Amino acid sequence: MKIHNDFTLYWRVFPSGKRVVYYYAYDENGKRLMGRSTGETNMTAARVRCNKLLKEGKLVPNTGYMPTFAEYAQGWWEWETCAYLKKRRKRAALTQAYADNNRKNLKNQLIPYFGEMPLDKITKADIENWFDEMIDKDYQNTTINGWFGTLKTMLIEAAERKLLPKDPTDKMGRLINDRKEIRIITPAEFKKLFVNDWRRVWDNDLITYTANKLAALTGMRSSEVLGLKGGFVYDDHIYLCKQFDEYGYRDTKTKDKTNIPLPPILIDDLMKLKRMNGDGFVFSLDGGATPIRRKTMYDDFHGALRNIGMSDDEIAERHLHLHGWRHFFNTELLKGGLSILQTQAITRHKSERMTEWYLHFDASEFVKAKQVQEDLLSPDVKKPVKSKAAAPEKAAKGGKTKGSKAASGKAGRVLPFPGQEDTKKQKRA
Repeated sequence: MKIHNDFTLYWRVFPSGKRVVYYYAYDENGKRLMGRSTGETNMTAARVRCNKLLKEGKLVPNTGYMPTFAEYAQGWWEWETCAYLKKRRKRAALTQAYADNNRKNLKNQLIPYFGEMPLDKITKADIENWFDEMIDKDYQNTTINGWFGTLKTMLIEAAERKLLPKDPTDKMGRLINDRKEIRIITPAEFKKLFVNDWRRVWDNDLITYTANKLAALTGMRSSEVLGLKGGFVYDDHIYLCKQFDEYGYRDTKTKDKTNIPLPPILIDDLMKLKRMNGDGFVFSLDGGATPIRRKTMYDDFHGALRNIGMSDDEIAERHLHLHGWRHFFNTELLKGGLSILQTQAITRHKSERMTEWYLHFDASEFVKAKQVQEDLLSPDVKKPVKSKAAAPEKAAKGGKTKGSKAASGKAGRVLPFPGQEDTKKQKRA
């Protein structure tokens, strides 16, 4: 029989360019086994790790050994090396954010509870007890369901790898949806924020004012807003193709690329910023090199809400955050008479169920309306002011009311829009 070393190390290079050391080992018959990752990026550390595994008797997997959940979980959700993610990426466009979120669920929630259990001993009853424990800790059902999704994916994969005879989560339903209702911004509040005295409301900050207005009038995600570059701002529309978040400048969440028409007044604001930052990031303080932070956009949004008279308690109770602009715009489109499919196309939702979640109005409000953006941006016209004078005497002839011409002129007068001379109290700064 041919004599082999206990193991053989070799490099594996991933599409990203990252190099990881793998090893071959051999069974008792000298047959080479499938390569396995050491998790190391240099040969010395990899050799030390393999020698340690050899000493512990773990270099060659024991086919009859059932790992604990924590042992099975090693390497799961690692973007470069996870076998499950590599398999999924052949069939779906995954994002690193998806992997990172699942890895966080695994580390913070699943391993602390299931980690020491042998994989084949995790039962439906164990998972139900975990549900109960999480509920007793006052976590929301929707949050727990997210963690359960990570667990379910891992156990389904264990069954497919024949580590388990069947998936213990099979036919287990998720907890009832208890997502808190978001009381979105009303059209009247929108006008206070963006149409009336915006310089006072937004502390004369054109950047965060325009960033929030763009989100409100398009349903763009905050990362998509911050990822907008001047090179994609045109005379009557923008081209949405990228986003900017903690992972950098990358494709949008849905991988869609689309033109979004905008009203002239919003294009004018974007063009002002484009003249400042060129073809770089529009919402930038360093000449377009990098966009402002999402927290800046968020904090200034809440500051503007306070400036129109909203208390911190009301902001918290209504759950008003940047993502709420998607709810707002979705609702205004549907109120304006657009179908769900039309609204999906504009707001880039992928399912009817998701679009219905963004819907926040009574059926009685569903009326046909055109030019939703222009209607939102149009200033309020104040109602005519009625004369408070006592009923005038009738004229001697013709039955006309004395002073009726003057009274009629005053009652029918429409106050000018904000910004004109005789409305100094409403004049823009």
